[in-house]
Amino acid sequence: MATLVVPQSVPSPAEDCEQLRKAFAGWGTNEALIINILAHRYAAQRKVIRETYAATYGEDLLKELDKELSSDFERAVLLWTSDPAERDAFLANEATKRLTANNWRSLEEDVAYHTSGDFRKLLVPLVSSFRYEGDEVNMTLAKSEAKILHEKISEKTYNNEELIRILTTRSKAQLNATLNHYNNAFGNAINKDLKTDPKDEYLTLLRATIKCLTCPEKYFEKVLRQAINRLGTDEWALTRVVTTRAEVDMQRIKEEYHKRNSVPLDRAISGETSGDYEKMLLALIGHGNA
Repeated sequence: MATLVVPQSVPSPAEDCEQLRKAFAGWGTNEALIINILAHRYAAQRKVIRETYAATYGEDLLKELDKELSSDFERAVLLWTSDPAERDAFLANEATKRLTANNWRSLEEDVAYHTSGDFRKLLVPLVSSFRYEGDEVNMTLAKSEAKILHEKISEKTYNNEELIRILTTRSKAQLNATLNHYNNAFGNAINKDLKTDPKDEYLTLLRATIKCLTCPEKYFEKVLRQAINRLGTDEWALTRVVTTRAEVDMQRIKEEYHKRNSVPLDRAISGETSGDYEKMLLALIGHGNA
């Protein structure tokens, strides 16, 4: 469940744009007004606001925000205000650490270019394979593929093509059924069997892939926990998770975080951030009312 809080009565896009324009006017920026508007609008509403702002004032709202804001607060607002697909493309580009000026490569080509060996063998199909999104499950297939996974993991052939094919092409519902059968039939969760060498980076990637596909709230809880608990907060990881999951499953992530750390996520964020950046993150995770 999402944590985004949107008021029952939302002003028109034109009104929102007028208020944002006022927030940029004068010597000082009205950050509170920016948060009050953008942190409480759905993606579709934010898209219309951007379009209306450009049509009304002849300027790109993102560029205006970039000029007016700074530091972690700026990055959080820009990521949040971006169209979700646009944001994901930017984050994927950041993750590949592309340093060249070439913009013609596809995501698949970029991932292939920046990886090699087993990493490339797993990551390229992950970002390029079609994955059925429905809930239909074939239990016979789940049992047979659980057996295949167990055999390959027992043989320590973690880069086996069949293992990779199952993880990169099966629907989330089908994969959950397969891994549930794996657990029941062989007595261990698959990620436990993949911890034979905690220092093996490819096995770490395999476990992260499985966790993201089957229980993303646990994966993102771990990212948040590591970002907050490390010596020196990882603000980029914190920003990335909050801005990308607030409209998806942040409520579940919050619950998982509280369960795992015995501290509410809003309190943890408040302890590691401050100012407008803190207020923006707290608004996105549903702390306070719109």
